[in-house]
Amino acid sequence: MKSKFLMWLLPLTLMACSSAPPVKPESKNVEASRDPADDDCRELGAVEGRNDSAKGTFEEALENLKLDAAGKGANYVQIRQSGAMGTSVRGMAYLCL
Repeated sequence: MKSKFLMWLLPLTLMACSSAPPVKPESKNVEASRDPADDDCRELGAVEGRNDSAKGTFEEALENLKLDAAGKGANYVQIRQSGAMGTSVRGMAYLCL
């Protein structure tokens, strides 16, 4: 009986160790500005933030942009374009040292 219990316990223990939640990027670690990135920054790619709500704000779109950048490992975004209604914003993500 003990051996059957141990046969079930070991796999469950191993699965519990390997099922850690993924690291969720946070927008609070990303700075956004219209200023160009410093020379010590490495370009990571284009990012976009949008708010599809009719009552959406620029701040909500900017938050979405920062989340996109954080997902790429960026800590700085140069804002390059914003939509006329303020519900979308585009930029370039950078990792700055």
